[in-house]
Amino acid sequence: GQTNFEKHQQYKEDEGEDKWAPFGNEEEWGLAEWLVKSLGQTKTDEFLKLPIVSLTQNRTKPSFHNNRSFLQKVDALPHGPAWNCKKVSIKGNRTDENGQLLHEDLELWTRDPVECIKELIGNPLFKEYMVYAPSRAYKDEAGTERIIDDMWTADWWWDKQV
Repeated sequence: GQTNFEKHQQYKEDEGEDKWAPFGNEEEWGLAEWLVKSLGQTKTDEFLKLPIVSLTQNRTKPSFHNNRSFLQKVDALPHGPAWNCKKVSIKGNRTDENGQLLHEDLELWTRDPVECIKELIGNPLFKEYMVYAPSRAYKDEAGTERIIDDMWTADWWWDKQV
């Protein structure tokens, strides 16, 4: 079967969409990536209002004109498992003036961990970094000084699979 990423890519190809969609081209994709990594929402709006970005008709002008239209494009990208919100009431260890334990209502945001793992394993960007088989590494050629620096180099993984 195909991963979610492969299904999305196939859908885009079948629909005749450019590989950079919903962005106009590779340059705009690079700008979007930089905006997400480097600027907050307020700063994104400020950046998009700069005269060099908003007033030029050349390749500098992106297809989004403010943070809202930018985030709509970001939201159109494939995304991982859904977030779920649950309201929880937490009792503390302090009391109020009536002797009742103080409490606070909070939002607990979660994702299904199994779906998250499926998403990570199915992401082709991580393919070369995924390790499924245990291995033993040594500092010396004689194999007397072991290196344990990742889960698959430790005894637990070896004991479970070999």
